Amino acid sequence: MSSLKYFYILSKKEEISKLIERIKREIDYKKQVINDCWINCNFEGSGQNYTFGGGDGSFNRIDYIDLCLYLVGSVSYTNKVGEGLEDSISFWEPGIVIPYKYVEYRLKLYMINMELKTALWNLKNRDIDCYLFDGSLYSLIIQSHTYGGRVNGEVREDYRIIEEYYKDYKRDIKEEIYQDLDSNKLTPVTTTVKDAEDEKLRIILEQVEYIVLLREIVKNYWDKFVGVSKTSKMSIYFKKYNNNGTSIIKTIPDMGIFSSVEGTGYSKPVNLADKNEVDYNIYYNIHYLKRFNLDIDELYYQFVRLDSRGGVLNITSLKKLDEEFFINLRDISVGGYPYILKRSHEDVKISDKDMEICAKLLKLYESRDRDVVI
Repeated sequence: MSSLKYFYILSKKEEISKLIERIKREIDYKKQVINDCWINCNFEGSGQNYTFGGGDGSFNRIDYIDLCLYLVGSVSYTNKVGEGLEDSISFWEPGIVIPYKYVEYRLKLYMINMELKTALWNLKNRDIDCYLFDGSLYSLIIQSHTYGGRVNGEVREDYRIIEEYYKDYKRDIKEEIYQDLDSNKLTPVTTTVKDAEDEKLRIILEQVEYIVLLREIVKNYWDKFVGVSKTSKMSIYFKKYNNNGTSIIKTIPDMGIFSSVEGTGYSKPVNLADKNEVDYNIYYNIHYLKRFNLDIDELYYQFVRLDSRGGVLNITSLKKLDEEFFINLRDISVGGYPYILKRSHEDVKISDKDMEICAKLLKLYESRDRDVVI
């Protein structure tokens, strides 16, 4: 039986209710701001001969006493407007890493690397007009210089020299990426990275490979790569309207505010790469990539509701999207969300049961961390 004392919760009821009411009042007060940013649109008409690609990735792990078994996967489909989904490339790879304090970060990066390779393979081999990435393109850029760079507030020393390693290894890693793609292999890391002489070097090169991948997609397919996310914690549209410094509208995520708008439509895009539209930190995060010879002058951030009964989606793109794009996106969506991403997410999940089967197939019978009695 739970030992939770509910009177602790009830004692905060009035305080929480007042805060919720304040949030609602703030949103109502800023309706004019929302109206200035939001374009009501019924997305009338049918999409025309537009083909999307899209995919998602997943990973899971089992921690043993002296090693970690992981499985990483990526799934993708294509979807022409007016037609059904078609299978595209999928890939799964198990592996071992030794116990290390950055394991979770590394496995997440393996998954993202596979997602980017899946996108690159589709953009290279499939006749598609747009590839939908499950997530934010801004988050991908952030990952280029924050992954493993700061853990629990501590800056990793080896991260400071990543630019030098990028210069030394980028050519070999890039060649191997395309060799793997030509063989329909979406490995988390290339042979050069996997065969690094020590663990510290390998971890740095895993990040270098990520930057190489992101650069190849942005440089070659900037007009076909779009991020779609159901969540966003960013607050950009309304910060400048915080006149007296007391309005909590400043900290409410943009998605929460736009979710209060009824009906279908989309927000006017904000260019995150323009220092006149965003604060310095966001501007710096994007232009950090210049040190890897990648200039991003346009990264558009906006919201859209495709179905009046559905939720608001955060859209990020490297070019401005017009109403025609959203009409096509609506036509491959169910309940206001692209079915290609929903299906990819469902099919790529790696359950604990999957991991147990993976361990048995690999004949791993080592004691697990949780089996050890302390």
